Amino acid sequence: MSRKNLIIVLVVLIAVAAIVALAVALPQFAKCSPSGGTTPSPTETEPGSPTPDPNPEEYAKRFGDFSAITCTIGDDPKTTANITWQSLAAAQTGYVRIYEKSAGSASAAVVTANVFSETLSVPVLGQYDLKNPELSDVKGQIYRCYLTGLKPGTEYVYVAGYEGGAESGEMSFKTAGESDSFSFVLVADTQGFTKRNFDVWETLATLSAEKFGDFDFLIHLGDTVEEGKNHYQWQLYFNAAEKLTFGKQVVDVAGNRDKKHTLLRYTNGAAENRTALVSGYYSFDWGNIHFTVLNTGDGEKGLAKSQLKWLESDLAAAEGKTKIILMHKAPYTNANHYKDSEIVAMRGQILPVAETYGVTLVISGHDHYYFRSKPIDGNANAVPCTTETVNISGVDVEMLRSNGTVYFVNGSAGCKQHDNNVDVAAEINYERASLLKGPSISYVTADSDKIVFYTYVCEDNKLTRFDAFGIYLK
Repeated sequence: MSRKNLIIVLVVLIAVAAIVALAVALPQFAKCSPSGGTTPSPTETEPGSPTPDPNPEEYAKRFGDFSAITCTIGDDPKTTANITWQSLAAAQTGYVRIYEKSAGSASAAVVTANVFSETLSVPVLGQYDLKNPELSDVKGQIYRCYLTGLKPGTEYVYVAGYEGGAESGEMSFKTAGESDSFSFVLVADTQGFTKRNFDVWETLATLSAEKFGDFDFLIHLGDTVEEGKNHYQWQLYFNAAEKLTFGKQVVDVAGNRDKKHTLLRYTNGAAENRTALVSGYYSFDWGNIHFTVLNTGDGEKGLAKSQLKWLESDLAAAEGKTKIILMHKAPYTNANHYKDSEIVAMRGQILPVAETYGVTLVISGHDHYYFRSKPIDGNANAVPCTTETVNISGVDVEMLRSNGTVYFVNGSAGCKQHDNNVDVAAEINYERASLLKGPSISYVTADSDKIVFYTYVCEDNKLTRFDAFGIYLK
């Protein structure tokens, strides 16, 4: 072989090796398609720092008068709700027109929204389909409307609008009733970069809407988008979620990707108490269950002292109710994050608190796989537990009875599925720990004496039940 030919062969071998190394380095996108195929990553560009907006009118036109309208739980889901939306147009007088569905539109009341100017980052024109577009800072508006004095167990119809201007289409939600029986849906980690990524979430959301029907509210456990400040990714998420979230209130949990940016898309708490809105941690009661929402997307190494103090006070005040903690980062798992210093720190904080205040469940995302622990105590020791298989509406459910806390990770509802192996750590008392073949979602029912989880995985454009377990409530 001549020296020239030898050099050509070496160059080809080096190029092949580089391509193989790149494929190995990007395993998180290997299972983006619900059918098990591959969603190719779009062309990448280097992330750019925000630049001045060259054409604000074009941005306002592209994102519309109402960029994303959300309905979240207020202080009391029986009598309050909060409506939020964004606009890239100049500030206007916004409002929500609302009426009881059974009474008709003639009974509508108008509630004025609070408007706040906020800088929103969007891809520069022409780069919407890129994975890492250059972002442009645009002056936007956040509209927040606090609805109070609502009736329990009542369906309301509402529209958002501007004085003398446009109105949205009709939407609806239902307040919590007096019954201890209700249902909700759990999702986590829907994050993606482009529309092709969020198509995976849309498939899961659409199939789930058809299967689950009329549930009461949706809990998103964080990492809604990949880059929290990218306003376009939020629009992609909301567009994809529409069929599942239409007519539902949403409980949002801040993740490490969306961070504080989730607080611009949802409104928590009450107008006279902005602590929940600013801090990202809050709580609410639905039926006989007290939900405590934590913020692990604040950059702290573990829970900040102020949040930990609030957590203990909140749980202590919920005496007599079943207690569930919702948090993005999972304090107790055996997946790839379980040795992270911040997770170790949270484990040392959450486990003792959960035992002290009798927490039944800690529900998380962050680790893109399915996990549920055995019931454990504050020292991570397995505690006595009896189990039985009970047929509920034609499904065999593993029912648990224990005084310990179960730690549950819902898996990723988006295109990013972990490919690395589960670390079966001897010190972790787990019941199930599995990498999944597609995006996952859980449908949960609760009543006065039990809570039941039905987890489904989306493969080949259909939902397959992966697990069904429940806990008898104390």
